[in-house]
Amino acid sequence: MTASRRILLVEDDENVAATVAEGLAARGYEVSRADSLSAARSLLRAEDFALLILDLNLPDGTGLELAARIREQHGTLPILILTARTSVADRVSGFRHGADDYLCKPFDFEELAARVEAILRRTRKAAGHVLQYLDLELDLITRTIRRGEIETVLSAREAELLAYFLRHPEQVLPRDRILRDVWREEAEEDSNVLNVYVNYLRNKTEQGMYGRLIHTIRGRGYVLSGEDPEQRGPVDER
Repeated sequence: MTASRRILLVEDDENVAATVAEGLAARGYEVSRADSLSAARSLLRAEDFALLILDLNLPDGTGLELAARIREQHGTLPILILTARTSVADRVSGFRHGADDYLCKPFDFEELAARVEAILRRTRKAAGHVLQYLDLELDLITRTIRRGEIETVLSAREAELLAYFLRHPEQVLPRDRILRDVWREEAEEDSNVLNVYVNYLRNKTEQGMYGRLIHTIRGRGYVLSGEDPEQRGPVDER
């Protein structure tokens, strides 16, 4: 599994740690566990992680120490504090020590999972791993598209084709250019494969009554547009 799905959980309560680790593992994350600051430091030296979930009350010190140290040494590693400390002063202190998010115990696992995904999505977007046009997002690492509340995983070829459209929004893309740049030597110019994959993408991006984004320009090619190009007028043909 790539580092983009690897999480370090620092929690000394066995019941909480097991619940969080098992729940995140069921969602496709690889979770490493540490029950102390010293164990967490050892894991951070040995592996790369996409996210740190950090309790504050640990046997050998406070998680704030680790958060501050990580922010100094590991720069952009996201930190989600998960703690029983609920006061405004504690939350402010957590953010000032480098936390990206702060969730108080007791917590609902679904909320934790949603916060984890939101943090990682922001991180991937900041790193250029997420392409977006209007309300459609494509995560290049996980090959997941998101539109509104609906998420769908694409095949490798579907993701490559959608990424191509997202990198050339509102431009008419001739069939031969798409086949050359996406399929390269694998498809003939008169091949029906492009039509098939465009239909795959339409089915997956239009779930939940969302409008069409990939339009056919008869005799010219395809265009990614939030409006019907037949009604909007001329489109970019660069």
